[in-house]
Amino acid sequence: MLGDIRGEVRFKEPLGFHTSLRIGGPADVFIVPQDVDDIRKAVAFAEKERLPVVILGGGNNLLVKDRGIRGVVIKLEGCLARMEFHGEEVTVGAGASLAHVIREAAALGLGGIEPLVGIPASIGGALAMNAGTPDGAIGDYVSAVYFLHPDGTIGDLKPLNGTFAYRAFQYPPGAILLGARITLHRRPQKEILADIKARLKHKKSTQPLALASAGCVWKNPPADHAGRLVEKAGLKGKRIGAAEISAKHANFIVNRGGATAADILALMDLALERVQTRFGIKLEPEIRIVGD
Repeated sequence: MLGDIRGEVRFKEPLGFHTSLRIGGPADVFIVPQDVDDIRKAVAFAEKERLPVVILGGGNNLLVKDRGIRGVVIKLEGCLARMEFHGEEVTVGAGASLAHVIREAAALGLGGIEPLVGIPASIGGALAMNAGTPDGAIGDYVSAVYFLHPDGTIGDLKPLNGTFAYRAFQYPPGAILLGARITLHRRPQKEILADIKARLKHKKSTQPLALASAGCVWKNPPADHAGRLVEKAGLKGKRIGAAEISAKHANFIVNRGGATAADILALMDLALERVQTRFGIKLEPEIRIVGD
């Protein structure tokens, strides 16, 4: 069955090559599909062998444990990285980089999604967690989402109130995100580019973008900021092994070179315990943790 897949199939693939943290043990089976039919075949193989399936986009906002993943990892890129502009909308595959979509839209004088600048995510990953900033989340701009359902059929969903929430997206259980239709609007290109430049400059000055990280580790609790709480708990700059709670922004944990998933998890446990003890607030992870 795997022999029928036209894309790439690898065994014991180190997932540190595929995550922004540069951390992660091997995947038993690693598949880069060439098309949607390849995804169907990969899912059918996993079902037949009773193996779990993990969908991987750009590998951002993800921590893969040191022993890796016992199952099938499907990396969405290639055919699912395409985008097509129609008027003031873009239809884009789940494997496309969010940054690439923003740049291509700007080149056509299409804006509106500048609040998403600097978020390191694929479209699929951004949708799955409703990635965003205080100025807006991706769900604010989505007019339709496309899925591959467990039975192999393709469906779509037009978001309603409650479909997207803070760092959450309610989509059909077991479905695989294939892409979305995003609403844009015409705007002078100079204004778009100036907005992008200003937002990137602010991010570079406040976030540790030069180091390997998975973005924000914790969701912000109501009416507060996780980074502020971790900093007030005295953990800014704290290191375990080669992992560090960023000295620049305490809601980031960075890999300073050679960190393990165990190092990251130890820092997360420490931050969770300290913040709860000091402030009575239980932080909720924004980062997705998978594997053994």
